[in-house]
Amino acid sequence: MNRQQQIDLFLAMAHELAVQRLRAEPARIADVSALLSRWRERSGATRSDPYWDEWQTLLDAGVDEIERVICGDDEHAVVLRSVSPISVLLTQHERAELLRRARSA
Repeated sequence: MNRQQQIDLFLAMAHELAVQRLRAEPARIADVSALLSRWRERSGATRSDPYWDEWQTLLDAGVDEIERVICGDDEHAVVLRSVSPISVLLTQHERAELLRRARSA
């Protein structure tokens, strides 16, 4: 598995865990939305804006829609995972463990 495949696997696993977390605590969508807002305020206009717009639409739509779109295997899901604000839902330990698992796959 090459490095990009490892990154893609890591992001897929991270998003699966994030969706589980959102199912358990739907109010955490507000944390993700707040992080996305901070990114936008700090960065100004970027090439990621259309994707961040889509992320906001997903967050507004709820957990089922988030899961349907970001947990897919298609290229669009891969791109959305690469510009995702869900990191606020995962601990540093969880990220490290998922990265270790992706590297050993």
